[in-house]
Amino acid sequence: MKPMKRSIRIRLESGTVAHVSICSIDGRSVQTRAAKVLVNYLSTDSIEFMTYLKLPADSKLELHFDLRFNEWHFSLVGHLDSRLGTRDGNLYVYQCALQPDTNIRKAIVRALEQVLQRMSPGATYVHALYRRQETTR
Repeated sequence: MKPMKRSIRIRLESGTVAHVSICSIDGRSVQTRAAKVLVNYLSTDSIEFMTYLKLPADSKLELHFDLRFNEWHFSLVGHLDSRLGTRDGNLYVYQCALQPDTNIRKAIVRALEQVLQRMSPGATYVHALYRRQETTR
C-alpha cells in the first residue's frame, strides 16, 4: 500500500485565532458554543491548534473551524486526530484532519502562499516549490 502524501504545513503568525465548535460526535449532529483557539499550523489537509479545552483525542469528534487571517475567511470541518501534549502548562495542543473540497483547497494554497511571501518576500524559489507541491496533489 502506498503511503499517504501529506501537505506542507505552514506556521501562521503568532496570535492567529479561530473559533471552534463541535458539530458532530460519532456522526450525530450537535451544537456547541464556539471557543477561541490559537492556530499554530495550517495545511490543505490539517490544522494544529492550542486551547484551554481538554478534548478527547477521538476521530469520532468532528469540529467546525471559523478561521480568519489576512484577508481570508475559511469555514472548515475536520476530525480530531490527536492531542499532541501541552504548552505553557495550561494549553492543550491538537491536530485535526481536514478534507476540504477542491475549491477550498485551492483557496487555502493561495492564502498560505501569501503567508510565505510575507514571511520571506525574496524566497521566490521556495514559493514556487510550495505552489508546485500543493497544486499537484
